[in-house]
Amino acid sequence: MIRASFSWASWMVLLSLSVATAAEPIRLASTPSLSPDGSQLGFSWNGDIWTVPSMGGKARPLTLHPAKDREPHFSPDGKEIAFVSDREGSYQVYTMPATGGQPQRVTTHSAGYTLHGYTPDGKQLLVASQRDHMWRHAERFFLVDRFQRGIEQLLFDDYGHSGTLSPDGKKLLFCREGVSGQWWRKGYHGSQAGQIWVYDRESKRFEWLINDAFGGLWPMWKPDGKGFYFVSGKSGVYNLAEYQFESRQVRELTRFKDDSVVFPAISRDGSTIVFRHLFDLYLYRPGKDDTPIKLDIVREDDRPNERIERKVVTSATAVDFTSDGLEIAFVAGGDLWVMDTELREPKRITRTGGEERSPLFTPDGQACCSSLMPAVSQKSGGLRKLNRKNSGGKTTALSWRN
Repeated sequence: MIRASFSWASWMVLLSLSVATAAEPIRLASTPSLSPDGSQLGFSWNGDIWTVPSMGGKARPLTLHPAKDREPHFSPDGKEIAFVSDREGSYQVYTMPATGGQPQRVTTHSAGYTLHGYTPDGKQLLVASQRDHMWRHAERFFLVDRFQRGIEQLLFDDYGHSGTLSPDGKKLLFCREGVSGQWWRKGYHGSQAGQIWVYDRESKRFEWLINDAFGGLWPMWKPDGKGFYFVSGKSGVYNLAEYQFESRQVRELTRFKDDSVVFPAISRDGSTIVFRHLFDLYLYRPGKDDTPIKLDIVREDDRPNERIERKVVTSATAVDFTSDGLEIAFVAGGDLWVMDTELREPKRITRTGGEERSPLFTPDGQACCSSLMPAVSQKSGGLRKLNRKNSGGKTTALSWRN
């Protein structure tokens, strides 16, 4: 009886230890967002949207899809989350209940979107996309209706990124230069440093607010509309700072030396700011915290490490065969596929935002050429050659093996 009791107790301890160590920390979470009162934190990680209490803890996935879901934003009443996903091709805007549920698609333009949040009344979404002028500064801001399909409303016909509407919806803070894809350039100063502008929707006037050689990015309105927070590069790395319209003074709020503050977000009541520094998310409460608080966020789900997306191809265009008739190349869903005539599973050999056209095998069947019609987000198209993989030859990025 003593041995049995000891054995049972030992198993209970081991089981408790295994459960206690099952939680895995979440690192490198991206595009965080806060609920209106700052109590909940949404973020994208591992291709899905997650939520967690803003002070950290166990995160819960809201989406579970092979596609990439990102850029979550809470609605003004906190009951809904909007995000973008490429689950149907290009990045489109979807909405879902903040507690989880079936996502509903909002946008349809094939060029795709980035999402910047809701209007203060929650009836529209602020988005950015690329239209025309694809060779130079094609980014434009639009408002799209949340509840019914309609025509996009262009805010102004000029470029910008990282936009955010004022609490009354009458002004737009946004960035130029310092392209959001270059925030990792530590210590950069020069003509391409980020600039912060404000656009008055009523007077149609622009004002240049932050224009120095070190740059500023990611502006966030204060709830009273009298200033904004942003990240400033004056210290050599990006740190959180604030700007007051009346005094036009900038004051740094964090003092990181090793790496930058990136992807900041603020709650609508202004009580809480969250951002990423190095591998982790941090919380900062203006007027309350002297230094940011590092958040411990863990996951305990059993999702597989590798997720496979399978699609059923029901139609194809622009077909070509090898000279021996044993392989076929075709275009489906805008991408190029290769399959042998014994009906093996097709191999998808391109995955672009543009549209592949006119596949053509080389005479020896060792390569396939196609013409790429570029998407708005791509810089160039033209004829491309895609080589077959083989054990003796060099494998290229665009290649296949049947």
